[in-house]
Amino acid sequence: MENVLTIQNLNYSIKGKKILEDISLKIQKGKITGMIGGSGSGKTTLIRVILNILIPEKAEITGDIKIKKEIATDKNRRLIQPVFQDPGSYFNPRWNLQRCLEEPFDILFAYSKEEKQKKIKTLLDEFSIPEKYLHQSIRRFSGGELQRISLMRAILCQPEILLMDEPVSGLDPLIQKDAVRLIRNLNLTKKISIFLISHDIDFISSLCDYIYVIQNGKIVEENFTAEILQNARHEYTKLILESRNLSEIR
Repeated sequence: MENVLTIQNLNYSIKGKKILEDISLKIQKGKITGMIGGSGSGKTTLIRVILNILIPEKAEITGDIKIKKEIATDKNRRLIQPVFQDPGSYFNPRWNLQRCLEEPFDILFAYSKEEKQKKIKTLLDEFSIPEKYLHQSIRRFSGGELQRISLMRAILCQPEILLMDEPVSGLDPLIQKDAVRLIRNLNLTKKISIFLISHDIDFISSLCDYIYVIQNGKIVEENFTAEILQNARHEYTKLILESRNLSEIR
């Protein structure tokens, strides 16, 4: 199976303090892969390093990040499109929906106005968003709607990989279920590889084929989802699963 993203022996430190240590992982083409870990485990830092964003000047990075067998560069990183926890903060609040969706075309492609409209309309239908909403201010949309819109915007960039950071955090349970269906459908119909990063084991396990567990900047366990759920080996993974059981009791 082809790997669309491969990280080998990645280390990240600032002023001698290790933040990520010997991270190695693979995202297979067409699969949904998850990473689970609590606050401060290194998930957000890993995202920044993969995307090469918000990296301090004094940071030291060693190891390899490869996208489709080639070392990651600013050019091929465009094949990875992020969907962040708070999508509303990544849209210009002065723009309407149409302008927000057109932005990727203006940055990456040279489509005509007609081509832009056709591609946007197709996605509006797929995401069940009425065309009449195109002229509404982005500020008028709810959290669940903004999550859909951020997914649409990412897909318009024609990615090989969607990197999703806590995509349903803060959304109510019904919207979360809708998001799970939407993500699964995107993976099946568009064959997009997805890397889901979350602290929510239920969300991760409901979607992912394979799971990595990260603690204090290190991957402490990895396995197929069923094995993680039924036969966790590391104490940290067991604690994550125990917290899930406690929440079910409540």
